[in-house]
Amino acid sequence: MKKVLIVSLMLAMGLVAAAQKKKELTTSVNINYTLPKVAYDVEVEMECERFIPGPYQNYAEKELGIVPEMKQATENWTIKRIRIHPCYVPDEKAVYSVAASGDYWPVTLSLSAEGFLAGVSAGNGGIFNDDSKMEYVANVLDSEEEIDIMKLNTYNHLKEVLDTNYTYQEIDGEMKKIWDPIVHYAVKTDADNMKEAVSEIFRIRSERVKLLSADNGVPDGKSLDIILREFDRMEKNYLSLFLGKTEKGIVKRVFRCVPEAADELTVAFRFSEQTGATDSKNVTSQVYCLRVEDVSVPASESIATGNDGSAIYYRVPATATLKLLKGKEEVMSCPTIIPQLGNIKRLPVDIISNEGLMIEFYPQYGALKSIRKK
Repeated sequence: MKKVLIVSLMLAMGLVAAAQKKKELTTSVNINYTLPKVAYDVEVEMECERFIPGPYQNYAEKELGIVPEMKQATENWTIKRIRIHPCYVPDEKAVYSVAASGDYWPVTLSLSAEGFLAGVSAGNGGIFNDDSKMEYVANVLDSEEEIDIMKLNTYNHLKEVLDTNYTYQEIDGEMKKIWDPIVHYAVKTDADNMKEAVSEIFRIRSERVKLLSADNGVPDGKSLDIILREFDRMEKNYLSLFLGKTEKGIVKRVFRCVPEAADELTVAFRFSEQTGATDSKNVTSQVYCLRVEDVSVPASESIATGNDGSAIYYRVPATATLKLLKGKEEVMSCPTIIPQLGNIKRLPVDIISNEGLMIEFYPQYGALKSIRKK
């Protein structure tokens, strides 16, 4: 009898311990996830042609007999290419959680790195993680806004100056005053620079004529070609001091747009031939917009979007045509999938658990990919 009481007591203590352990597991747990929305990165590739006037343009006609075609700094921009890339980002209006308390449901979630729902109960749907690309595109144009003779390799910014200096020496028994110059170097003035540039231009032309007439003894062939090309480069650099120069370069800009409604214009960027891509609020420039048309949703209306922790929420995305417009003119269009213009549906967690379902989603769309039993 004593042995029976001991066993009974141990059994009772075990049941109490199990009950306490189970009670400790009733803490509420919430796992958050989000449904995606699509944004469009509009990448604009532009060419800029910039004219920089020469610092000695006022002397061009007098010294060289040439009148500069332009005298004011100008820029001329043209659009060379526009690319549109979809980019899937969390939708702050579609954030949900799965709550577990009391008897835990044997349900597991798979999420992408962005927090998008990818699968339920071992379904993963191929974890979506579209690598973010941070891109800094520098202006490839030369940043100089003026032409400086100091940047020419052949230029020396110093000049020799002879100071007036006299000494006295005895010559033929008589002390005479004799000029004994002292040489020092000073920075050239703007007038000195202009005169030297003119002199270099004519010297280069003279040397070129001698080369072409074989007066310098340089043999024909590759050596002569290299020398002539170098003379051409030097002359072009010096002439730019009087005539200015034109440079071209490619500049890229990226603008992000998020469509919020069908048939609604979303300003991507504005463009001016004088300044390139400008602020979207600059109404004096040509506007480029995105518009979503022909929206189709293959499902009934959305269910109530309250955050019920006992259900899994997913999207039925909309299909549509995305158009890029220049003012009212259509530039290009393409079919697209837009999750945020679709509908939101729910799957009760208890059905998933009781039926032993494995569910996979397309994380970038928030849409169902497959449902099957384990």
